[in-house]
Amino acid sequence: MEYKKILLVVGGIVLTFVLLLGAYYLTSKPQQTSFPQLAEIKSDDHVRWASESAHILIEYSDFQCPACGSYFGLIESLDGDEEFVSKVKENVAFVYRHFPLDNAHPNARAAAYAAEAAGNQDKFFEMHDLLFANQSEWSESTKPEEMFKEYATELELNIEQFEIDSKSSEVKDRVQRDYRSGLDVDVPGTPSFYLDGYKLQNPNSAENFKELLLKGIESSGK
Repeated sequence: MEYKKILLVVGGIVLTFVLLLGAYYLTSKPQQTSFPQLAEIKSDDHVRWASESAHILIEYSDFQCPACGSYFGLIESLDGDEEFVSKVKENVAFVYRHFPLDNAHPNARAAAYAAEAAGNQDKFFEMHDLLFANQSEWSESTKPEEMFKEYATELELNIEQFEIDSKSSEVKDRVQRDYRSGLDVDVPGTPSFYLDGYKLQNPNSAENFKELLLKGIESSGK
């Protein structure tokens, strides 16, 4: 009996050591910051700013995410900054990719479908801008699709086609491809920004965002 107790105690100590060692390696593992697959534009990516550029800024975002809405406003506020326009917007291809957080934001995926449906009529970023500008309006709605239809009308889209596309498997698959590509690079949350394949720390101000991009462009050597 005493021998069994000793084995149990020793076994418990060994198990605790193994668990602690595993936790150490998990928490001390260097966080990956470079993702070569994010240093190129896919054929179906949505791109604004410089459509052809050596520099690629990819954002994984969720239309219902409040932080994403804030960063949308932050980036928009830089439109009047001459240095930002000449050194960043004219030299960086800005790619938007969907990463809807379904559990936290139940209307996010429907919003992504609306943006894609608008994109089929060459109005992706116009819908993108309306969705973020009116985020508080449709986020709490039980029928957000009705509001998306209003935005589509405002953009003078073919409404019948817009509604068909919003529900199509093609559009749903397109959003899911973006989402899966985010999972492949362990997107930690939204928004997440990657410049030329390198993960950026989320900026705390418009000026900080500009500085991060300028520094990234200069250090890349492209």
